Amino acid sequence: MIDEPQAADHLVPPTGVNDIGASKKHESAQLHVTGSARYVDDIPVPSNCMHAYVGGTATASGTITRIDTTAVAQAPGVVDVITAADIVGHKDIGPVFPGDPLLAEDQVNYVGQPIIAVLAHSRDAARKAAQLANIEVQSLAPILDLQAAQQAQRTVRPSHSLHKGDAQQAMLAAPRQLNLEQRINGQEHFYLEGQVALVLPQENGGVLVYSSSQHPSEVQKLVAEVLAVPMHQVVVDMRRMGGGFGGKETQAAQWACLAAVLAVRNQVPVKLRLGRSDDMRLTGKRHAFVNQAKVGFDDEGQILAVQAELNGLCGCSPDLSDAIVDRAMFHTDNAYYLPAAKITGHRWFQNTASQTAFRGFGGPQGVMLAEQMLDDVARAVGRDPLSVRLANLYSERRGLVTPYHQTV
Repeated sequence: MIDEPQAADHLVPPTGVNDIGASKKHESAQLHVTGSARYVDDIPVPSNCMHAYVGGTATASGTITRIDTTAVAQAPGVVDVITAADIVGHKDIGPVFPGDPLLAEDQVNYVGQPIIAVLAHSRDAARKAAQLANIEVQSLAPILDLQAAQQAQRTVRPSHSLHKGDAQQAMLAAPRQLNLEQRINGQEHFYLEGQVALVLPQENGGVLVYSSSQHPSEVQKLVAEVLAVPMHQVVVDMRRMGGGFGGKETQAAQWACLAAVLAVRNQVPVKLRLGRSDDMRLTGKRHAFVNQAKVGFDDEGQILAVQAELNGLCGCSPDLSDAIVDRAMFHTDNAYYLPAAKITGHRWFQNTASQTAFRGFGGPQGVMLAEQMLDDVARAVGRDPLSVRLANLYSERRGLVTPYHQTV
């Protein structure tokens, strides 16, 4: 007969189980404040480790007509130089939709876009050699603002709208109307630890990847696809990051993939660490937006209708822009009830590095439009902006259904 376990009321819960409100030390706090925390660039490398860097062109838009790497290969300390033609597996590392070539092959879409990768005995040698490539480009007029993108009708993903009620009829019936345009610039993540990867070839034909990435499983998948090996042959070790904020969600993968290609080709460990200026130039930022809206309201400042156009400036590829613009659309109401609304999101192409995730993921750009709408309405009716905000909040009296038909 098995004895039933007895209740043990006298036992003290493990420390930390009921510590609500208690201050707890971060598990790496001592390492951080003493400078002992180990990041990718701090990992001791094997004696035969080599260093990689990328090279491109100063042209923002054009067709690549010639890539001559003779001078690069002959530069001091250089061991290998590759172009897109040397990639044995997938050449496109777009995280959701295609459009992000590991190395540009036919078109160049932004200043500095990587076209070659160099392997050398030192980082300085690789970086200097990467600037020696003779890359000829037939230049095209770059698209660098909303007007140019609209004129060319160039988007990275299709536009679409959220509809609630008949916004056009509600606008016509509204006692008052106003129009507004809001321009929100991008923002650099400026993580303290820059983009970096260290790749070591393994005895099974795979690789061990150290990457400063917010998405190690995506790095694993993309490295495997680029190398044309099964995913189980790629191990990604990501102990900690010195900041990411969205800037390493998708865009850490490129540097790990390039290091992996060179590591396998040459059967040596390879580290690729971007310089800060190149990191800022070659990676995406928070999406800039141009928000345009027409608002219908009554004499008390209660909103009756909204017609909004959210124009996300997405850079040269989809990256995560589809979801980011969607999120901005979902936040256009913020906390306010819109009885009738048509909210349209556009994802415009730009000849810049592809913009990417950033804390809020499109939400702040939508919220800022909502708040400006309320401010402008308050000024138009001569009422306190806080009073107008309170009068427009979701409530049982006003309504609880969002423009995307979710009940609050």
